[in-house]
Amino acid sequence: MRLRVDLIPRPPYGESAVVLIDVLRATTSITVLLERGAREVWVTSRVSAARAFAREGDLLLGEREGIPPEGFHYGTSPRELEKLDVAGKKIIYTSDNLPGALEKVAHRERVYLAGFRNAAALLDRLQQDEADSVAVVCAGFRGAEALDDALAAGFLTRALRLRRGDDLRLSDAARLAASLLEAYPNPVEGLWTSASGRFLNRLGYGDDLAVAAWVDVNRALPALDKVKKVDGTALFRFVAKA
Repeated sequence: MRLRVDLIPRPPYGESAVVLIDVLRATTSITVLLERGAREVWVTSRVSAARAFAREGDLLLGEREGIPPEGFHYGTSPRELEKLDVAGKKIIYTSDNLPGALEKVAHRERVYLAGFRNAAALLDRLQQDEADSVAVVCAGFRGAEALDDALAAGFLTRALRLRRGDDLRLSDAARLAASLLEAYPNPVEGLWTSASGRFLNRLGYGDDLAVAAWVDVNRALPALDKVKKVDGTALFRFVAKA
């Protein structure tokens, strides 16, 4: 298997599977939602598209600079979402960083969302897919590389290396991401140090960092299932793969 890591999206992607990471907070939150029984999560870049797509009974979840947009039911804090009853619900979700990254990779047949919480589920799925090449793509923070995403990419790289051994061929960026674990063997410390983590802590969402850093507590793996457009804006449907 060939493993490519991009610290920010750098298309094109020809790999057999693409894994997107936005550990603070989108890929963590969407994993939590699907683990708790949400039927589907639709991700979009625009608040207006989310509102237009929502129907009675759907949940609108989102954030702009960490704060829920006006009229949305909830924000994107995984700590808060863990308390919601979302079983069977359709959820429309918008955030600052993940949708833009999705637009650059959504042409691939297999696109997954991952982080610390569902790392083992991802590795199992890649094995089932018999993927011979994988791109791990970090969403980044405000258009730049993000330490939190890079740490999660390094964790996945190390986990794949332990599972695949000499069969795994790493890009230089994958080796770089894995080396970060030597500086931050405790993921929580790295998340607190990151610009994303400091930003969320200032807003009072420090608990989200601990939730995002828990390892292998979820089996749900968000998988891209469908893409559609509303008023010219793409919406990406994710469902759970176990």
